[in-house]
Amino acid sequence: MTTLPRSSAPWIVERPARFSDAAEDFLNELTRQQPWRKARCEEWLEALSDALGDPILGAAFPEDQAHAWLCTLPDAEELEGRALVGEFDSYLREWGWLTPRP
Repeated sequence: MTTLPRSSAPWIVERPARFSDAAEDFLNELTRQQPWRKARCEEWLEALSDALGDPILGAAFPEDQAHAWLCTLPDAEELEGRALVGEFDSYLREWGWLTPRP
């Protein structure tokens, strides 16, 4: 018996899910759990979305492009940016926006 992964990804009618759709969902969940982090995380995800061009989400997170964006950050901010990108990537997989890693 095949078990389908749990997914709370919103039903996107007539179009594929985009990075910005997932980022908004992530921020809503983050705000529910840790409201004090919303403003800063929203800034980071908007900047990352701008750098990536709001790609359509597929089976993989655009890691190479995200890494290139992280390299443009000042040293003092790069660690925080890396942590958020990792947390967002995990969220995307856990909530069914991306295919789970084997």
